[in-house]
Amino acid sequence: MVTAADTAAMPARTEAAHRTRPSGWVLRAVISAHVVAIFGQPVFAGVFLSGDYDGLRWHAAGANVVTSIGYIQLIAAIVVWVRLRQVWVFLATFAVVTAETVQYFAGLEGALWLHLPLGVITIAALVVQFIDVWWRPLQRRPQPQRKQVQTLAAPHRPEAGDA
Repeated sequence: MVTAADTAAMPARTEAAHRTRPSGWVLRAVISAHVVAIFGQPVFAGVFLSGDYDGLRWHAAGANVVTSIGYIQLIAAIVVWVRLRQVWVFLATFAVVTAETVQYFAGLEGALWLHLPLGVITIAALVVQFIDVWWRPLQRRPQPQRKQVQTLAAPHRPEAGDA
């Protein structure tokens, strides 16, 4: 049963979806793929830790995929920053990609004391970013208007030495 309150709330959500620009939709798609790819990493690590050594190969291949998608996301975030003036998307993506890169090399070096907690933090941060970009519309921010200051020429006052 649809009530009057339901019909009033539905158009606002649809209107928000229509305000998102194409570059915002590309960013949403890349972040969605990134989230799907990153959720496979703990699964592959668990397969390896359970004794199946093919899991390590899958985990390494997954790390390459996740890191590549992260760099694609960084490019999309730069486009959103330039076109939509949304700098927070770039800053959040830069933080996630930096953490992923450190995690990638920590995994290659076998530094599990850094690799595991950083992996958990990276997944949590990416999920928060995923929710954030899907929750609000990604639209162009208005350019701040610069006020034109009119300066009046000061009247010339003769100094005591001017004569």
